[in-house]
Amino acid sequence: MSFKTINPKINEHCQQSADNTADMVMMVVLSIQQPWHAVGDQMRDYKALGADSRFVWGNKRKTFDWLQDNKEALYRDAMDSTTDSELMQAFLQVPGLGLAKAGFCCQLFAGRVGCIDVHNLRRLNIAPSVLSLDKKCQPETKRKKIDAYISACKSRRTSWLWDSWCKLIAKKDPKRWANGDHVSAVHYEYLLHD
Repeated sequence: MSFKTINPKINEHCQQSADNTADMVMMVVLSIQQPWHAVGDQMRDYKALGADSRFVWGNKRKTFDWLQDNKEALYRDAMDSTTDSELMQAFLQVPGLGLAKAGFCCQLFAGRVGCIDVHNLRRLNIAPSVLSLDKKCQPETKRKKIDAYISACKSRRTSWLWDSWCKLIAKKDPKRWANGDHVSAVHYEYLLHD
């Protein structure tokens, strides 16, 4: 299932409730420095045990705790966003999310922006500075960094970033993944784990 097929289903699920949005953010945070195939088991454990999940620790625990207090406001901010920049800013308020993972949240929540992770950074020859953002910087500097990140995503298209990343992951581990569509489809499956 390509971006065009699976992403609208993911968007619809994430936009149904603040709880679904919080689960989406946790999936993104759980994916930090983890192989994509491991995220499914982590999501299952997190959904069963919440704060007691063995995968919710350190900075991931900070994200979890923040979401418990702020998921309704985050959901409203994301739903009320009319621009990519506003949507990015909504997700950047979450502890543990930098530009790449906030961009991933935008993809999952609304099919916008995109995730320029380490894999994409290397293969697309993008300067690492595109990913750097000090959340305590001046508002004008923050806006410029967000705009530069969005521009880097738009120059490649959100759908292309998704589909090509999924194909790359499948190619790297063909014993685990049938193809890029398989990698793409499990994004939705991970979110729906009970």
